[in-house]
Amino acid sequence: MPFDFAFRSVQTSKEVKKTIDFLAKQDLGYPKYNEWVQRVETELFSGYKRAALAYSNGVLVGDIIWQQHKQLPRIRELKNLRISPGARGRCLARFLLRQAEVEDSEQFDAFLGDARETQVNLIGLMQDMGYLVVGKLNLYEEERRDVVLFKCFDKSLRQKNLIRIKSFL
Repeated sequence: MPFDFAFRSVQTSKEVKKTIDFLAKQDLGYPKYNEWVQRVETELFSGYKRAALAYSNGVLVGDIIWQQHKQLPRIRELKNLRISPGARGRCLARFLLRQAEVEDSEQFDAFLGDARETQVNLIGLMQDMGYLVVGKLNLYEEERRDVVLFKCFDKSLRQKNLIRIKSFL
């Protein structure tokens, strides 16, 4: 299959709508997922959430969404990272995650995210990129465990931020 990849941050209302349509078609079974997608639309328009998109041959095949953590200053929170099944295996998720890490990097010290325990590829990718597992909890549903991952960019702040995050969890 020939490839023609393009990546861009979400900046226009048209890109927000594309992002929302992409999210709506890829429900991973989280409770109240549709309500979350509606909030994402509002929060992308307001600038509270940020996003980047991956295209292959002009078709949207991946996204990453992040925000400032609501309770932990200087911690950025990964809210969504997904790649369409047909586009997986091409390092698109790694590229998108790295872009979220470096975008306005002076505004935060660490990145925090979670994934379902069954999402072993995503967890492995994040660990390969330097994320540490800081907990395994039932964040969204009692019968499904989630893995919480953390990456601190300033090594001198790692222990301090790790303590903050563990006490928050």
